[in-house]
Amino acid sequence: MKKHLLISLLSIFCFITAKSQSKTVDTLVDVGNHKIHFKIVKGKGIPILFDSGGGNDGSVWNSILKPISEITDATLITYDRAGFGTSTIDTLQTNDAKQGIISSIEDLEIGLKKLGYDKEIMLVSHSYGGYLSTLYATRHPKLVKGVVLIDVNHSYFEDGYIEKVLATQDKLIPQWKKSNKGIYYMSATIAKTVKIMSKLSIPQNIPVVDFVNGIPFYKIPDEIERWKNCHNKYVENNPNVTGIIAYGCGHAIWMDNPPLVITAITKMYANSSKQKTEIQERALQYTIQAFNEDKKEQLAHNNSEDDLNNWGYELLRKNENEKAAEVFKLNMLLNPKSANTYDSYGEALLKINKKEEAIAMYKKSIELNPENKNGKEVLERITKETAK
Repeated sequence: MKKHLLISLLSIFCFITAKSQSKTVDTLVDVGNHKIHFKIVKGKGIPILFDSGGGNDGSVWNSILKPISEITDATLITYDRAGFGTSTIDTLQTNDAKQGIISSIEDLEIGLKKLGYDKEIMLVSHSYGGYLSTLYATRHPKLVKGVVLIDVNHSYFEDGYIEKVLATQDKLIPQWKKSNKGIYYMSATIAKTVKIMSKLSIPQNIPVVDFVNGIPFYKIPDEIERWKNCHNKYVENNPNVTGIIAYGCGHAIWMDNPPLVITAITKMYANSSKQKTEIQERALQYTIQAFNEDKKEQLAHNNSEDDLNNWGYELLRKNENEKAAEVFKLNMLLNPKSANTYDSYGEALLKINKKEEAIAMYKKSIELNPENKNGKEVLERITKETAK
């Protein structure tokens, strides 16, 4: 459903009255022995820099750039860290330690300076990218106007925990050295990165929104609890931080619930903009339309073939077979060209001992889908049982 929602939202911006005509620029910037790829959606005012998570390049943000651009009229910047996307890596530097997070932040600083965006800025980051936002904010505390952190690592890997994680990857890291330099250097230097970042935090005068997932990507209870506690402690210890639990969302929160993240970003941006009222008005219009589209998608989903089919099987699991048959019958009537609806209805009819009607349903299902192996097997079984 969420994917459909995002597609719908991308088509609603005719109602937004932003005056800018955005122009996108893709460029490789020489940062010394290698080049970093930047994508820039041209705008005005304070730019917004997006930092992706580990293993991702800047394209991971593409789905939300247009609405944020339309609402804020700001310049949006995404980039690929060395070894990711179309960015190259310093092949002359063979020392793993020199390819760590300090190298990454220096690449970013050089690139932004050459592009003319080394002044006031707002930061948005995901997962590992939170380290870069924190590092940039500590190095340029007077320039960073706000930070939106999306399910970032915080102190999760501290206190020797990163060594435990690395122990499970000891066979993978050498493989990455051959196949994926970006992943390799990030993994080879992550212990040092954690040590560096354990001593740093975003200055408390900078406003921060901290998102944490509602659907844990970790599976072990202790790991889930550790991740939640890291975010809780971060919010509790920083009076200028707003914590948000993204219910129903996994690690990539902006993909699972675009309006939630887009609204948080645009709200923070409005607070540091001279066009605060205009941006807030556009954000409000977007939010109203987004929630209306979401409701529309929910209604469509609730009456979809899959939803009715799932509902029917849920009733079968509860042994409410008569009710299940009615739901499957409705689904068949609403979707008369679907082989699966006849197959499911036939299954429920067998449960309530309406064998002849069930046979008719299975035959219709096979007529619509000659490859229906399940229907053929059921009909064969019924025939054998009848012959006895």
